[in-house]
Amino acid sequence: MERELFHTMRITTFLTVVAAFLMGFIDAYTFTGLNHVFVSAQTGNMVTFGVKLFTGSPYEAIDNVLSFAGFLGGAFLGEILLARFTAGGLQKYRLFLYVQALLLLLLAIFQHSISMALEVTVLGMLAGYALTTFRKIGSTAVNNGIMTGNARNMMGHLYKIVFEKDLKARRDFLHLAIGILTFTVGVGAGASAVVYTPSLVLWIAFGIVAVSIVVLFFYRWT
Repeated sequence: MERELFHTMRITTFLTVVAAFLMGFIDAYTFTGLNHVFVSAQTGNMVTFGVKLFTGSPYEAIDNVLSFAGFLGGAFLGEILLARFTAGGLQKYRLFLYVQALLLLLLAIFQHSISMALEVTVLGMLAGYALTTFRKIGSTAVNNGIMTGNARNMMGHLYKIVFEKDLKARRDFLHLAIGILTFTVGVGAGASAVVYTPSLVLWIAFGIVAVSIVVLFFYRWT
């Protein structure tokens, strides 16, 4: 039983790290290439929405609203799948990744023929879905797309490390730092991809998920 739990923890850690990178990657793409829209960092999305709304660009703010609506829908879908597949073991993660890969593949194929409104809505849905389903590094709850909460929690653990000598806090601090660093690297990679190959960004994102599926389900973890 312990071996199975450890194996599951390694899987969820891997998925959360990949999701954190992907969320940073896609947020950089949508912010720089799709009219300052965020799809995972919804606090930033609300800020840009308010700026557009009250500085003479209310129609441009519509895309931010659609991203937020998609995010809510994706988070709700993620909760449904988590509730329905509580006894599915690692099989449920296979399903989660297939849904994610399908959405990215469809966006990559049709990116030049669909409206920006539809694209940010689906990407928002994808972000809300990933945020709900992939959210643990080790035994630590980590938000893979919203770094404000992670940074706040990390400082709370730092307090426990310094003043209470809490060993578990050290582990949690490290896991949160990994999540923040991975997201930041994803942002840098996404911004670079937009500069050099904007039409390939969604294909790269799909490739990341596809590789994750191969690594998790066709490579034997020991």
